Amino acid sequence: MGTVNINLKQVSKFEEKLMKHGKILNLKPEDEFLDDFFIEKGHKIECLKIEKNKFDISDERYEGIVKESVIRLMNSLKHAERFIGIWGMDTLLNLDRLDIYYVLNRLYSVLVEKGLLYLSFRVGEEDCFEDGKWCTYFTENELIDLIGFTDFSIVEIENVENHINLILKK
Repeated sequence: MGTVNINLKQVSKFEEKLMKHGKILNLKPEDEFLDDFFIEKGHKIECLKIEKNKFDISDERYEGIVKESVIRLMNSLKHAERFIGIWGMDTLLNLDRLDIYYVLNRLYSVLVEKGLLYLSFRVGEEDCFEDGKWCTYFTENELIDLIGFTDFSIVEIENVENHINLILKK
C-alpha cells in the first residue's frame, strides 16, 4: 500500500469525523494532495510555513527546520484562532516528549469545542538519535498516558504498520 493510499484512508477517516465546513490547520508545509482533499470537502486549509525555497526534503537540516517551525507556529497561534481540525500525520516524530506535551496543549487551545486533532507516532520502546535526528517512539500505553495529562479525549487509536495513529477531541 503506497503513502497516498495510507494518507487517503487516514485523511478520509479524519474528515468524516470533522464538523462540516471549517478551517483546518495542516502541521506540514503545503501538501497539494491534502490541501486539495480538504478544499474539495468544503474546508479552508492553513499550512505550516517554512522557508521552502531555502531547503528541500532531502536536506539533512529539513527535520530540524520543520521542528523549529512547529514550535514557532505554536508560539504564534493566537487564542482567537480556531480550527475545527488539525492534521499532524508524522509531524511531531522528531520532537522530544516535553515539546510534544507543550505542542499538544497549545493545539488544544486553538481548536473549537469538539474540534479534532489527528496525530501519528512511531511504535517503539526507546527514544534515540537516528541518522543525526532525534526520534521519539511510543508504546500505545505511553501515548494513552501522555494524552491523559492533557484535556484531550481519545476518539480513536490504531496501531498500523509501526505507527500509532490517533484522533483526539477537544
